[in-house]
Amino acid sequence: MATKICLVTPEYPPRRWGGLARTVLRVSELLAALGLEVHVVDYIPKDGQPPLLDENRRTERRGQITLHEIDVGRESFPDGERALWDCPHTLTLLMLFESLDILHRQERFDAFLSFFLYPTGYVVGLLARREHLPHIACVVGNDVKKYLFSPEKTSACRSGLENADRLVFLAEDLLALADALTPVRSKSRLIFNSVQAGPERWPGSRPDRIFTVGAAGIFKHAKGLPYLFKAAAMLRGAGEIRLEIAGETRPEEAPICASLLERFSLEDAVRFHGPVPHEAMPAWLSELDVFALPSVSEGCPNVLMEAMALGLPCVASRVGAVEELMQHGRSGLVVDWGDSAQLAQSLERLRSDPDLAVALGREASRRMTLFSPERERRAWEELVRELLSW
Repeated sequence: MATKICLVTPEYPPRRWGGLARTVLRVSELLAALGLEVHVVDYIPKDGQPPLLDENRRTERRGQITLHEIDVGRESFPDGERALWDCPHTLTLLMLFESLDILHRQERFDAFLSFFLYPTGYVVGLLARREHLPHIACVVGNDVKKYLFSPEKTSACRSGLENADRLVFLAEDLLALADALTPVRSKSRLIFNSVQAGPERWPGSRPDRIFTVGAAGIFKHAKGLPYLFKAAAMLRGAGEIRLEIAGETRPEEAPICASLLERFSLEDAVRFHGPVPHEAMPAWLSELDVFALPSVSEGCPNVLMEAMALGLPCVASRVGAVEELMQHGRSGLVVDWGDSAQLAQSLERLRSDPDLAVALGREASRRMTLFSPERERRAWEELVRELLSW
């Protein structure tokens, strides 16, 4: 009988196509290819009347993977007041734990793998520890860089780190920060994302049009979009520039973006596309002159790897795994995060030196061959065999 593993995630395709969702999809497929029986739980917080536990799951078979979409409620306080013992997240976390408990009783999993430290790693860690089952927690980025600085979540993050039998980090700086909270390095390892080189290639910049810089993602504070806006404003004095923005902006960030566009007089220079389907990303990227990643926090950015694999010249902040992916001056330009002036200078270098842009893009494409799906598969296989003795 095949070893049965349950992956738990807040994002999974096709409901979401962000970097986390694509990472979970890749890992689920490669674990299935290794011969494990893979179940994925994609949990979805819902407002309004909390769903009943015997009505909140939808299960379907997708190739070799069994997907369970599970609805969990959100706490509501109609009068806007909370008693001393109330917490806005209790119902969500409790329903996630209860739903996983019910599913485990039915499926009898042999191991758990969680994505995102809070709340997934925290909740799954409690269940796995209670059931004396191995648990791998995957820490991808903002779960450490943001929630460790939320006092009410710090103890949950520590619990998630300590209850995990093994920890997977997508970047060394994430591991270092987690280890500063509680010692975890001895049971941790780095496993970078991978990218599959395709037939598409960046066609090169077009000097007959406005210099076009793109950015993509789910935009929030961590993605550093304001620094790209400020850099673009700095560059307008030396020539026109257009920003192409693909993705969605978190509601709380939308007013900030609008005020910055007005402040920098960029309303006519920025075009928001909304989310671009994953299969359409190579074509969208190929229309750019440069791809920019101005983030102040990252894990191992999938979209940067995809841009580099195309041979598109890139400028990226020195965050997460960027310096493992990109060699400054050889396969891209790396700048300090939170520094609009450095970002502007690097973009101007590529605008004024097309030969440099082509050379960096060509080397970026070669560099991405080192981050192949086979390399990622071997790393996960080694970890799973070690933990499960399988």
